[in-house]
Amino acid sequence: MTLDTVPCVHLSHGGGLQGRLDRGVAVFRGVPYAQAPQGALRFAAPEPVAAWSGLREATAFAPVPPQWPRGGGAQARMLGGPDCLTVNVWTPEPRAGAHLPVMVWIPGGGFLRGGASDPLYDGASFARKGIVFVSLQYRLGVDGFMHFGGDAPANRGLLDMQAALRWVQDHITAFGGDPERVTVFGESAGAGAIACLMGMQAAQGLFHRAILQSPSVACQTAAEAEVVRTAVAQLLGVPPTPQGLGNAPLADVLFAVHRLAEDETLRDRHGFSRRTLFPLRPVIDGQVLPQAPLAALHRRWAVPQRPALQVLVGSNAEEMRLYHVPGGAIDRITQDDVTAFMRDTGLPPAARQAYAALPACQGGNHAGEMLCAMQSDYYYRVPARRIAALAAAQRLPVHLYELEWRSPQCGGQLGAAHGMDLPFVFNHLETSTGRELTGNAPPQSLADAMHGAWANFVVQGDPGWPEHGPGTPWMQFFDDLGWCGPAPASATLEAWDGVL
Repeated sequence: MTLDTVPCVHLSHGGGLQGRLDRGVAVFRGVPYAQAPQGALRFAAPEPVAAWSGLREATAFAPVPPQWPRGGGAQARMLGGPDCLTVNVWTPEPRAGAHLPVMVWIPGGGFLRGGASDPLYDGASFARKGIVFVSLQYRLGVDGFMHFGGDAPANRGLLDMQAALRWVQDHITAFGGDPERVTVFGESAGAGAIACLMGMQAAQGLFHRAILQSPSVACQTAAEAEVVRTAVAQLLGVPPTPQGLGNAPLADVLFAVHRLAEDETLRDRHGFSRRTLFPLRPVIDGQVLPQAPLAALHRRWAVPQRPALQVLVGSNAEEMRLYHVPGGAIDRITQDDVTAFMRDTGLPPAARQAYAALPACQGGNHAGEMLCAMQSDYYYRVPARRIAALAAAQRLPVHLYELEWRSPQCGGQLGAAHGMDLPFVFNHLETSTGRELTGNAPPQSLADAMHGAWANFVVQGDPGWPEHGPGTPWMQFFDDLGWCGPAPASATLEAWDGVL
């Protein structure tokens, strides 16, 4: 490509896309992989986009999925729009036959917010390493994950992801990618969705490597999903049906879900479990998602897979500080809150002593530190270790990591919080989100290390440290220096044995 080249590709159905050259990388934005889920399609499974002839402009991001802004009150305005089921592609070589490895990003956001257009998720840095980078969007909140029983397909957001991954299989060769070398990766809800996909029969063969950053694998039972559906409908004053919720003003629906996500007292009033941090999640419906992710992986990986899925998985050391520190919530947590969380997750009473022994719980409001540590383990750190252990037990190639670098933000109290890995993995420390998390002087050496490791895994299947195995439980620790050693034993993590 030359600087005056306008990159174009022709898809397998004959239609073409005209992208844009951005700093030497060809970028195609807002490419639809399914029809806009509106009208009769709002609560339906994703429908393919009709083929077109000629060139279609692909230079602007699509709207993010409809959502209420983080921290927005009643006077805020909804973000996004229904024409959101799209992918974005960054490629160093927009021509068929290049056979480059492919990386597909599934963004997180608690299954109720987020999108692929955040500058933090720009894929150019990976494309410059010879990788075709794809980011996708999927339905969120009520539209993507509200469970209506037999009145609408379950887990529509997961079905969207499958449709996007099938689009990659069908069309990525036109962008220079190899459909036989696809790595899917995500963080938080995005990683939890990947954990679901790895265990689902319908998703097999759509990707060959997986990177799960802080995987949130907690799913809802049908009974828990009914509690959520009833609560949202009551807040709106409508029947808890696709028709009732579908006819309610979209902004009102989004704000109702936002209220439940932000207000623990409101969740308690509507009968939510204390383990429910976000109101809407994948539902174990028996069809789209037959089992909880860890159980499904245990069953699937017990049968030898050829070729074996390669896995990179890990978490951050102090995940929940993102939620409890910035607004000072950590100082308002009581021992009653700790007890309620232990009760609803099934954590045995003896675990309290193990958490009380942590250095962070020795002074100040140790109830806040204790709950923060318990929730960090329950939602993210233990699931990451369980996935690694399940893969290792079946001799699947798996690499485990933990980010321990502590941010100076919030007076040094933010620590190695949830999402802290993202600016380093994407090598975008300069973005507003990156600076909000890491401050103004994060170590570029750490970004070089994590970004390089992820790229090496995508290209070679090896991030640069030994595999995590039953007898050799190696683990990479990312901090200012970085080091690798056996995953340390921990009384707090062991307290979750038999629970998670």
